[in-house]
Amino acid sequence: MKSQAVVFTAANAYEVMEVEIADLGTEDILVRTLWTAVSPGTERWTLRGKHIGTRFPCIPGYHRIGIVEAVGSSVSSHKIGDIVYGSSNKVMAPVINMFGAHIAHSVSAPGGYTILGHGDMDPALAEQVVFSILVAVGNRGVNALQVQPRQKMLHIGAGIVSLSAAQIAGLRGTYSVLIDTDSEHVAFVNKQFPDFLCLDGNDADLEAKLKAYAPDGFDILQDTVGVPAAIDRYVKFVRYQGTLLLQAQYFDLDHRAIDLDQIKIKELTIKTTCGTSATDTEEVRHLIQRGWLKVTPYITHRFTQENILEAYKLLDKNTEHNLGMVIDWRSFPSAESKALEKGF
Repeated sequence: MKSQAVVFTAANAYEVMEVEIADLGTEDILVRTLWTAVSPGTERWTLRGKHIGTRFPCIPGYHRIGIVEAVGSSVSSHKIGDIVYGSSNKVMAPVINMFGAHIAHSVSAPGGYTILGHGDMDPALAEQVVFSILVAVGNRGVNALQVQPRQKMLHIGAGIVSLSAAQIAGLRGTYSVLIDTDSEHVAFVNKQFPDFLCLDGNDADLEAKLKAYAPDGFDILQDTVGVPAAIDRYVKFVRYQGTLLLQAQYFDLDHRAIDLDQIKIKELTIKTTCGTSATDTEEVRHLIQRGWLKVTPYITHRFTQENILEAYKLLDKNTEHNLGMVIDWRSFPSAESKALEKGF
């Protein structure tokens, strides 16, 4: 069976192309994609060829909502019409999955797909839920920190992970300051999230503003950027015996050393997380559905399946401000109609 997919053909090269996927087996499900979302950090690292395990050609992404269109004769857990979340698929060589979300159709065992509902899904809700995994990274960090009411958090980077952590921790009574070096993005965050303070890392008065906000030092410093010089710069604003949470990608082997001496002198606790768990994604979906966690304000761009490569041009070249990018695949024909059209 064939399907259209976004494929990174080599480092910094991408196209939409037809790929071969496995035929439906007795223990498989066929899923048609409805929405996907770009994970800017992971997918950019993959595009550059630097993410651990990257090989080309590959299908990127891990944010995907789809609908089950067929089930194998031995499948009882899923049924036709189920709305599901997952990116598992059996794509044929030479293409591999990294992690395979941006594809029109997939065939795989049902274990990689969480059922969200049956029938239709509200598009306004779907474009928030589709970011579940990335948002859940922020949730995992907050859970690891076991934050307490009235604690003050300083976030390096004001991307989706930091903004999600700030929102989730805020529900537990914390206060957040986010720092970003892109002045346009700083203005965007302050407009979208007026309850948080987002500061420009290039502001000449930054140090005074941070000290005024947290005279005794921040309780927690969260890094989502992975730039050692930034970590070193902001550690000094953490209180004695505070906590440093490392949640960025640290793939650059030549430029990832941080100043451990100042961390030691302050007796900071260092915590790390990697990925998410089913519990994390379940928790964030609950928060989104209840309206307590806002993901729509992250979205700066919406694309359809027809102009999906524009999303990757933005990811690659960063020609304009962007944060959350959602791709709507609903106009793509069903696998059944494609089969009639192509004769398979």
